[in-house]
Amino acid sequence: MKKFSILMLSFLALAAVMSCDDTDSEEFSLDTNSSGEIVLSPEINTFEVTETNGADLAERFSWNRITFETPVQIDYQLEMDLESGDFSSPAVLGANNSTNAAVTYNALNDAALGLGAEPGSANNFKLRVKATTASAAVNPVFSNEVTAVITPFEAYPFKPLYFVGAATEPGWNNGDGNGETNPALYVDINDVNKHYYTGYFNADAFKILSNLGMWQPQYGERNGAVGVNDGAGNDPNVFSAPTAGYYDFTIDVTGVTNDSEGSSSFSMVPNTTAAAAPTFTSIAIIGAATPNGWNDPDTDLTQSTFDPHKWVGRDIVLIAGEMKIRAENDWTNSWGDATSAYAGQGNNNNDPNITVKAGTYDIFFNDLDGSFLLIPQE
Repeated sequence: MKKFSILMLSFLALAAVMSCDDTDSEEFSLDTNSSGEIVLSPEINTFEVTETNGADLAERFSWNRITFETPVQIDYQLEMDLESGDFSSPAVLGANNSTNAAVTYNALNDAALGLGAEPGSANNFKLRVKATTASAAVNPVFSNEVTAVITPFEAYPFKPLYFVGAATEPGWNNGDGNGETNPALYVDINDVNKHYYTGYFNADAFKILSNLGMWQPQYGERNGAVGVNDGAGNDPNVFSAPTAGYYDFTIDVTGVTNDSEGSSSFSMVPNTTAAAAPTFTSIAIIGAATPNGWNDPDTDLTQSTFDPHKWVGRDIVLIAGEMKIRAENDWTNSWGDATSAYAGQGNNNNDPNITVKAGTYDIFFNDLDGSFLLIPQE
C-alpha cells in the first residue's frame, strides 16, 4: 500500500509538469483595458515628441495576463525595436508583473534615439510584450507585434552666448532693437560650459548674454572670475578690451550662479596674427543639406562690416545631409568638421564634410580659425 501511494504521488507530479508544458505556449495579445484607454493594436499609432511634452503620458500599453496551471509569478517586458530589427537588442519601455505599462514621451524618445532614429523625422518601430518566469526551463512567451511611428526630438546640446557692449559690433543693444543679430561666441564641443572667440574689439567694455532681447542672464567679471545675474541677483562687472584690436577671448561658466563664481574663468589675450590675415570677398555653404545642393550657386553668408573675418547666415533652411563652408565659390579654401552636427572647427586642409540635421538655422563662421556654429531658429 505504501509503495502504491508513492507511485500515485509520482504520477500526479508528472501530470502537473506536463500540464505546465501544455499551457505555457498560450499566446496573448496587446488589448485595450477596462478603463477604455487607447488600444495599441496592429494599426499604426503616431507619437511626436516635442521640447515640452516629454514628461507627459504618451500611452498606457496593456495586454492580457497569461497563466500556468502551477501558480508562478510571470514578469512582463514591453520591448521596442526598429521596424527592420529582430529584437536581438531591443529598447525596454517597461518591465513589471502587471498587465500594463505607462510610457511617457521621454521614454519613447530615449528608446527611439537609442535605436538610431533620426530626430525630427518620422521613424517606424515595432513593439511586443515578452513574458518570462524565474525558471529557465520555461521558454518566454511573446505577444503579437504592433507598429508605432515615432518622431523623436533631440534637444540642442549647447547654450549659446552672445556679445553686447561698446567693444563689440552691436554696441549696448541686447538684440531687442536689432533683430537679435548680436554675434555669437563659438562653443567647445567637448565642454558646453566653455566658449571662445577670436576677433576684433573696440577699446571699450562688453558683457555676455544668453537670451537675446533680454538683459538677464548676464555674464561679466566678478572677483577675477565670471559672475552672472540670472534675473534674481546683481549685475556683474564688465569685461574690457584695453585697446582696439584683435583678441582671443575665452570664457568658462562652470558652476557660475548668482552667489558663486564656481570654477569659472576668462581670458582676453591680444592676437598678433589676425590683423594681417587674408580677407575673402565671399564665404558660402554648399552641399546636399543646403538649398542648392552641391551645385552652384552656393548659399552665401553675410560678411560683417565690423570685422571682415566674421560671417553669418540668418534663417537658413537645411535638410538632413552634408555640407561644407568655402570661400570665393571655389575649393581652394574650404572648412568642415564631422564631430558635431551643430559646431566645430575646420582646418582648411581637406576637412571632412559637416553632417547636419534638418532645420532652420542661424549659421556663424569665423575665417580666422575655421570655427562655425549652427543655432536652431524657431
